[in-house]
Amino acid sequence: MSAELDRLLEPAGLAAKGWRWAGETPLAHWPRLAAVDAAGAEAGHGVTVEVTWREDEHGVPLLEAELAWRVNTTCQRCVEEMELALQASPRLFFGTQAQLDASIAGAGFEPCELEPGTTLRQLLEDELLLAMPAFPAHERNEECGALAEKLAQLQPESDGHSGSSPFAVLAELKRKN
Repeated sequence: MSAELDRLLEPAGLAAKGWRWAGETPLAHWPRLAAVDAAGAEAGHGVTVEVTWREDEHGVPLLEAELAWRVNTTCQRCVEEMELALQASPRLFFGTQAQLDASIAGAGFEPCELEPGTTLRQLLEDELLLAMPAFPAHERNEECGALAEKLAQLQPESDGHSGSSPFAVLAELKRKN
C-alpha cells in the first residue's frame, strides 16, 4: 500500500475523498532520508507515516500528517554517533493566500505550492528533512561521550588570560594523549 505514496500528488482529489493512510515504510524507500542515514537504511529502519486529507469549508485541500523517523547521526558537541528521534507534524493548505486568510479550517496551516510531478512521498520527505537540526547534538551535555569528558577535565593554565581558545584546548588534549 505504500505505493500510494509514490503516485503524482493531486490534493483536490485526495481531499475530496477524505483519503487517509497510516503505516511504516522502509527507510530504503525514502531516497533522500536514506542518503542521510545509509546505516539505518541497511539495517532496515523505517519511517512511520499517518496522513489525512480533507477539505476546508470552501473545498480547499488540507493535509495533516504525523511523521516519525529515527536517524543515526553524529553529535556536533562530542563528535560521537547518536540516534536522534525526529518527528514532524505538517499541516498544509493547498490554496491561495487569500483562500487561507478566508478559511476558518485553515487556521494553523501553512500554504503549500506544489511543483509539477511531486509525489506525496517527496512532500513528506521534505517535511522530515526540515525537522532535522542543522547541528544535531545530545539533548544534555551529560549524554555526550568520552571526548566531551576529556575536554571538560582539561583546566586552562593560569597564564593571565581569562579563557583559552578552542585550539589551545585541543592542542593540550593532543599533548596529553
